[in-house]
Amino acid sequence: MRTATPSIAGTGLFALDVVVRLDGSKATPRLGGSAGNVLSILGALGWGAAPVGLLGDDVAGCTIRRDFERVGADMRLLRRSMAHCTPVIFQHQLDWEAAQDDATHRFTFACPNCGDRRRPHWDDDPEFADVRAELPPASVFYLDRPTRLGVAVAEQYASRGAVVVFEPSAVGGDVDLFVRAARAAHIVKYADERLGDLRDYHLRAEGIEIQTRGSHGLRFRSGTADRSWTYLPAFRLPFIHDTAGAGDWCTAGMLYELFAAAASVRTIDRETIEQALTFGQVLSTLNCMTEGARGLLATWDPDQIVRAARSVAQARKGPGQFVDQTLRSFARDVGQTSATTALRDDGFGCCSTF
Repeated sequence: MRTATPSIAGTGLFALDVVVRLDGSKATPRLGGSAGNVLSILGALGWGAAPVGLLGDDVAGCTIRRDFERVGADMRLLRRSMAHCTPVIFQHQLDWEAAQDDATHRFTFACPNCGDRRRPHWDDDPEFADVRAELPPASVFYLDRPTRLGVAVAEQYASRGAVVVFEPSAVGGDVDLFVRAARAAHIVKYADERLGDLRDYHLRAEGIEIQTRGSHGLRFRSGTADRSWTYLPAFRLPFIHDTAGAGDWCTAGMLYELFAAAASVRTIDRETIEQALTFGQVLSTLNCMTEGARGLLATWDPDQIVRAARSVAQARKGPGQFVDQTLRSFARDVGQTSATTALRDDGFGCCSTF
């Protein structure tokens, strides 16, 4: 199922992100959600992208579709329904220097003006039941939660030879469905603050398991002979603007480098996985110096992003001082551009606008 240019299909959270700044102003609403971010980042970096999901037939849904169209995504299976509202997530920025837990933001579905909530809709919809017969070819299938439709599609892609990536934030109410998703996945990635050890959920013996640990970096294990963890520390940031989307950039960067480095992702060694995850960590670090989950794409063009990330990733093998110097150099460029874009405000005032 591999194609000349890698491609990713995915389902899960596609939402409209609205950044609410400390002064109450709002950034231009953008496509968000884990699935939305990973697919659109890889689409911007040159991959084919095919979102699979159901949006409301509303302004928020049109904005999400427009953002996907900008990266050339295949829109055939991102459908609209009059019966649903597109989810809208408000990201309230925090004074992270004053926060005890170093948080830069908090998420809520509640509109800061009217209080209305537009939550995701996870029930399988009858009008979307035919999607499995229309799935496009893909190198990777991504899902960020174990829904019945998502797991069935993951199993179908796995049977076709695609690499399945499962990035859950919780087990959910259906443990059997979670186990099916874990069994289908070749790569399982999760945050330690949300999920503990997954050894009881029947992950593939030969699969890649990645546990992110916030400011402490991440660890991973793979292969059947040695299931010990390999630790990768986090990069030290010259400054932090916004940590939203950090995990999504790490996932997208890992996949980008894995497919650039290996003919078959299923037979790669630990060194290749480590290199790919380091590249993903750099992308995550750079994006934390911008505003929003995909602020880096508004700051640099894709070629600049890839060159910068590879330079810093390679620098990790040398003296730590050089890594810090390299990041500070990039930070000056990123910070200056970010300070300019942070002043933009599109005037959206209430969820009813969407």
